[in-house]
Amino acid sequence: MFYIVALPETGDHGATPSRARLRYGWASMKRRFPLFLVLAAAAACDPPAPTPPGANGHPSASPNATIFPAPLSTESPEAIDGGARLPPPDGSGKPSPADAPPPETMRPATPIAPEPVPYQTSATGISLDLALRWRDVPPPPRAPEVSADGIREAQKLTALSLKVDLTDAGRMRAELTGRAFPLPAHTELRARIDHCGTIVVWPNATDYRVIAPGALRALLGERRVDVMPLSAGTVRNQGEGKRFGLTVRKLELVSSVGTMKLELGKVPESGDGGVLLCRAVVELGGIDPKSPVCQPGEVPLFAAYSWQEGGGIGLEVTSFQKRNDLPAAGMLVPPPGVRHTPSGLPAVPQGIFLSSEELGAFRVSALPLPPVRDPSVPGEGFVAVNHADRPMFLLLDGVPVVAVPPHAERYVIGPQRGRYLAQWRTFLGEKVLPPHPTEMPARIAHGSVADAGAPDGGP
Repeated sequence: MFYIVALPETGDHGATPSRARLRYGWASMKRRFPLFLVLAAAAACDPPAPTPPGANGHPSASPNATIFPAPLSTESPEAIDGGARLPPPDGSGKPSPADAPPPETMRPATPIAPEPVPYQTSATGISLDLALRWRDVPPPPRAPEVSADGIREAQKLTALSLKVDLTDAGRMRAELTGRAFPLPAHTELRARIDHCGTIVVWPNATDYRVIAPGALRALLGERRVDVMPLSAGTVRNQGEGKRFGLTVRKLELVSSVGTMKLELGKVPESGDGGVLLCRAVVELGGIDPKSPVCQPGEVPLFAAYSWQEGGGIGLEVTSFQKRNDLPAAGMLVPPPGVRHTPSGLPAVPQGIFLSSEELGAFRVSALPLPPVRDPSVPGEGFVAVNHADRPMFLLLDGVPVVAVPPHAERYVIGPQRGRYLAQWRTFLGEKVLPPHPTEMPARIAHGSVADAGAPDGGP
């Protein structure tokens, strides 16, 4: 084995530099030759250090091949499209979702393999109450016959509320507890960290359906499962704040769908369960649920959506508690014994959210209004007519009472004769019409029939 020894330059100016170096090097070698032999012998006894596996692509390659060139300055950094670089995870010790194996994408036609029943009966995590907030909801009218108690009770029954359980092992169960969703009360949305997508579990737990990534917005907005395009979007840091005494990081996310203001709170007990709720929240705003915005140990506590086509909706956690007694078997995705179905959704009977008695309680007494002479108006209650090409919700006195499918109508019995405020809107608030006074009984229409003139109840 031979070594190349670097020799110092000489100060001999009586010859050319190259000859001076050669003379000095040879003289130096003669003087130090015994030391050179010792070093060479020692090197021959010690085997060369092994090349790290995979460092240069081949175990027999030269050690010099492990030196990689620096990246070109033209290479783009790994940052979210158009926004600032996100801060690292919260230090909970859990790996970032980017470091974990990529989750498997759920496919509607493919059943999800059943999970084994866990050995432990309880799981650690958090439970929270979540509320969707509609914008521009009119207050009830002020009149002697208006029953504030009856309207208040109806508001509670139709509140857009959910109960959500998140485990640190990465399971989410969200139960719709209000009546005014496009899906019936007690429908569940479930997700797991190793899969990307959501399942809808029927209220009686007989069936479930897979909702592919990108279809959550259509599911809640229009009772469809069409997959919409998702993007990384643009993410901008908006500083920090406080909610429930927790430190939150504030972000603004912009996609082709709209702009979302998001506040993520540090709750280490949520673990990977917080990632699942975050995925659903950002997907609703048109952002890819695999976004690095969602980190273990963080929970979305607030979100405000402003849509490109106008309007918006809010989402807010109203309470939460840390848990170590969540039923582990009750968090499985899919639940044991539930049948996979590739089509259909849980039905909302006629899309009417309140009984005739609950609607009648909006007023303490009827008004003696003159009889209606229009033959299209029923003798009592009202007919809600939707001429638009998407589902519309009708509110009376600020309370959602019926959801009408596209190009359909619903007959609702219950409201007493009198004056009400009626308002049409989409569930996610992309379209919100101004409220208009209506006398019951009535025919309340939205949109117009082709070649049939102006609409009856709003543009």
